[in-house]
Amino acid sequence: MGRLDRYIFSTAAVAFLGVVVVLAGMIWATQALRQLDLVTSQGQTIIAFVAITSLTMPTLVLVIAPAALFIATSYTLLKLNGDSEIVVMASAGMGPWRLLRPLVILALLVSAFCSLLAIKVVPASLATFREQVTKVRADVVSFVAQPGRFVNLSQGLVFHVRERAANGVMRGIFINDARDDGVSTYLADRGQIIESDAGIFLVLENGSIQRRGGAEKDPNKDASKDKGKSSNSSVVEFQRYAFDLSSLAPNAQGQDVKPMERPISFVMNPPEDDLYLRFFPGRYREELHKRLSAGLYPMAFFAIAAAALASPRTTRQSRGAALGAIIPAMGAVQIGNFAIAGQLKTQAGAVPLIYLLPIVTVAICAMVIQGWIRLSPPAALVALGDWLKQRFTRRAAA
Repeated sequence: MGRLDRYIFSTAAVAFLGVVVVLAGMIWATQALRQLDLVTSQGQTIIAFVAITSLTMPTLVLVIAPAALFIATSYTLLKLNGDSEIVVMASAGMGPWRLLRPLVILALLVSAFCSLLAIKVVPASLATFREQVTKVRADVVSFVAQPGRFVNLSQGLVFHVRERAANGVMRGIFINDARDDGVSTYLADRGQIIESDAGIFLVLENGSIQRRGGAEKDPNKDASKDKGKSSNSSVVEFQRYAFDLSSLAPNAQGQDVKPMERPISFVMNPPEDDLYLRFFPGRYREELHKRLSAGLYPMAFFAIAAAALASPRTTRQSRGAALGAIIPAMGAVQIGNFAIAGQLKTQAGAVPLIYLLPIVTVAICAMVIQGWIRLSPPAALVALGDWLKQRFTRRAAA
C-alpha cells in the first residue's frame, strides 16, 4: 500500500480496534458479574476469575466486530470528507473504488477474522469455559475449606473450619447437617478431604456427633464410643469418621454439551446417537450455517457505510440524511440475520437466505458506489432537515 492507503487504513484500523476494545470490555464487565460467585462462594482468586470469564471474550468480539467495522468505516469517511480530503482526491481524478481500496482490505481482514472466530475459536473457548466453570464448582476442597467462614454447602448443610494448613489438614471443624428428618452436628479437632474411586470424603478425627430428633444413625462403630442415647438426642464420640461429600460435587461427565461448543467437524457430521441430533436436529443446521455465514456480514455492514459516505461532498453539504439512512439499513440487515437464523431450526428452506442477505446487500451497495443506482432521500425529508438545522443554528447564535 502507498502512503495514502496506509493513512486511510491506519485511521480505520485504529478506530475499529478502539470500538472493539471499548464495547467488548463494557459487555464483558456486565457478563462477568454473573460468574462473581466463583470468587465470593467458591473460594477462587481474582486471577482465576478473570482468566475463566475472559474465555467468553471471543464470543463478544464476534458479535461486536461487524458493528465496529461499520462505525470505523463511517468515522473514517466522515473524517476524510470533513477535512475536504475526499473532495481533493476526487478533483485529482481518484474514483470511489480507489478511495475505498484500503477500507476494502480492512473489511476483508475483519471478515476472515470473524470466520476464524465463528468456525474455530468461539466453540473452543465456550467448551473450555464450561469445563473450567464445572471444574471450579466441582472443587469441593476449595469450596469447603474456607477458614473462618460458615459455608452453606447445600440446603440444610453448613460447614465451618477454623484454619487450614498448607498440607490440606483442617482444624476446628464444625458441620451442621439438617438435610434429613433430624439434625446432626459434627465437631472434630481436625480433618482432611480424601478423593478415591469410592467418592470424596472428609475424614474427621477426634470428635463427636450430636444427633437430635429423627431416626438415629450409627456412625463408624469400630472407632467410636457411645456416651449416651435417648429417643430424641444422642452424643457419640469417635476417633475417625468419614463424612461423604460425593453428592456435593457436580458430575462433569454427564453435562450436556451444546452444538455451539462442538468443533466444526462434529457439527457437520454429528453421530447418530447424539441427543441433539435425535430430538433437536435443527440445532446443528442452525449452528453450521451461522458459523459459515459469519464472515459475510462484516462485508455487508462495510458496504452500507461505504455506499452512503464515499461520494465527495463539500463542507456545505450535510451528511445528516446519509447518516439517518445507513443506521436503519444496518439495523435492518442485523434484524434480518437474527430472523433468518431463528428459522434455521425448523425451516431448511431458510438456509440460502442467510447467505443471500449479505451478498445482495453488498451487490446493491456496489452498484450505488459505481453510480448505477442513485439513492436520494425524499425532498420533504431533506427540507425538514434543513429547517431543523436552521432553527438550531439560530438558537445557538442567539
